[in-house]
Amino acid sequence: MANETKKTKVDDPRATRLLFDALKQKARGETALVKLTPADTVALTGMPSAQAEPALKSLVKTYRSHLAVTDDGDLVYEFDPALERRDKVPLGERLQAAGQVAWRGFQFLFKIWIVVTLVVYVVAFLAMMISMMFARSADDRDDRRGGGGGLPWIWFWLMPDMAPPGYSRDRYGRPLRAAPDKPKKRFYQSVFDFVFGAKGAPIDPRESDKRLVAFLRDHKGRVTAAELAALTGLSLAAAEEELTRLMVEYDGEVEVASDGTLLYVFEEVLPSASAAGTHWAWAWDKADPVPPLTGNTAGTDAVVGGFAAFNLLASFTIGPAFLHRVHLGGDPLATFFVTLFPLIFSAIFFAVPAGRWAVRSRALARREKRQLRRELLREIWAQPLEARDPAELAGRASQRTGVPLETARAMLDELVRDLDGDVTTDEAGAMRYVFPRLGEEQRAVAAARAAAKDKQLGEVIFSSEDDAKDGVLG
Repeated sequence: MANETKKTKVDDPRATRLLFDALKQKARGETALVKLTPADTVALTGMPSAQAEPALKSLVKTYRSHLAVTDDGDLVYEFDPALERRDKVPLGERLQAAGQVAWRGFQFLFKIWIVVTLVVYVVAFLAMMISMMFARSADDRDDRRGGGGGLPWIWFWLMPDMAPPGYSRDRYGRPLRAAPDKPKKRFYQSVFDFVFGAKGAPIDPRESDKRLVAFLRDHKGRVTAAELAALTGLSLAAAEEELTRLMVEYDGEVEVASDGTLLYVFEEVLPSASAAGTHWAWAWDKADPVPPLTGNTAGTDAVVGGFAAFNLLASFTIGPAFLHRVHLGGDPLATFFVTLFPLIFSAIFFAVPAGRWAVRSRALARREKRQLRRELLREIWAQPLEARDPAELAGRASQRTGVPLETARAMLDELVRDLDGDVTTDEAGAMRYVFPRLGEEQRAVAAARAAAKDKQLGEVIFSSEDDAKDGVLG
């Protein structure tokens, strides 16, 4: 078989800038989509096609656009006349990002405050309380206790991670046998999680793309906008725009089926020497967890909350009484550190998780909405060409998710718009919903996959490992 050389057209930043300036001039004053073919880019800029085509793909990748195909198979790229970048961050998201930076800074500082304040003030208030209880015989008791030493048992009870080895003994004073090492959350981490919540798993920004590639490799590199909508929960319009980006990112092509369905083909992701380890799932089968409020056990939360509640209560009971007994009630500095300072700390300590609870409640409400949409999508995807009773569809989804029937019906109407559904009537005049585009794309892509050949790696004709074995390397 003759060797085939694949020609790669490289993007030239200067050519991209030239095409962008020409496109911007063409879009000036327009309200409709600005349409370009690869040949138009050559005419607009005077560049050879070897430069114009990569420049066009670069603009498609950077700016919001759509892809259309004529009945002759010609590609038409459609740009929003505003030339809005795909990575443009809305003001709301910029404010959210700034808020996240401020939140991380607050977490860092407040964690230091917690370490310094929570346990120290618990011990200090306990010491104040005990000193007031035994004030009459304080000197004698201090002598017998060897000066107190800061009540070490309280430190080790509050912060068990700080206890020295062998500190734990039985009632006869014999060292207790150490328990087998078990991974457990340290107490200070439980305190941090009570306030700020458990740290979630890191998010891979490419996770959705990796899942799509896994789907493509399982389906001969072919996908439709309807399938991407079923994989992600997007509307068909959003799925088409996303596929335009993916075509540029992963060297995709467009095929037109006999019924006019656009098939997005990604042959470049198919050759494989081993499994990638990434799995795909339909939108309705994906896990959608919301992190727990603290990640602690109920008992641990009760202990941590008890410490903070003790500080809060002691700041306006034990503290003022102690200052009065030692004749410092009128000292502003002593009053601040014994009463106001722990009061402010305890108020913030409880206010932060209370605010997180409110945020988490909204997150749960959004997840409920996503789950409802996915359940309806599951029902629609199973039989898109069958005229379905909307009340039955909404009722099934409502029963599975537990949301009110009225909410499910409103979401179903939204999906009719998002998935190009049709509203028809049966012989009795009853309203029915049908989704012809989903059914047509399902049939078209199934036929295309059946006709496509499996793309396998050829036989290895050269490997540097062979040279290494022969002593050529190393």
